[in-house]
Amino acid sequence: MIYIGFIILTIMGTKIKAKYDGNCRICGEEWVVGDNLCYQKTPKAICADEKCFTGQGGTISSFGSFKPKGSDVIITKIPDVDVSDSVKQIAESLQQYIVVAHHLTKSLYPELDVNTHTFGQIRSKIIDQLQKCSELQRQ
Repeated sequence: MIYIGFIILTIMGTKIKAKYDGNCRICGEEWVVGDNLCYQKTPKAICADEKCFTGQGGTISSFGSFKPKGSDVIITKIPDVDVSDSVKQIAESLQQYIVVAHHLTKSLYPELDVNTHTFGQIRSKIIDQLQKCSELQRQ
């Protein structure tokens, strides 16, 4: 007996802000930077007019955007354990990597706001690279 499985993936669209001026290839509706658009990657659908967007096969997700809300609260649970001196030394070393990576990221990407997700991702990657370089030096 042979089982063949299929996964049907429905990609849904979302509402975004236009990054460029443009117009709909179907109805001709025009938009400028900052206007609200309905956008879906697959099947490709984009228009400022929601009716035209759905006519192109687009579907607006009922979940909205996947961006976290500023009001979201994360409960942080810290275990009640003693921390050894060796772990404290490692933590001190990590803080030094973070400081160096922060300043290095600022010098490499001066146009990025330090409070953005992108800046944080780059800084995190630089921390990983600094740690790997330190490991290679010790060998």
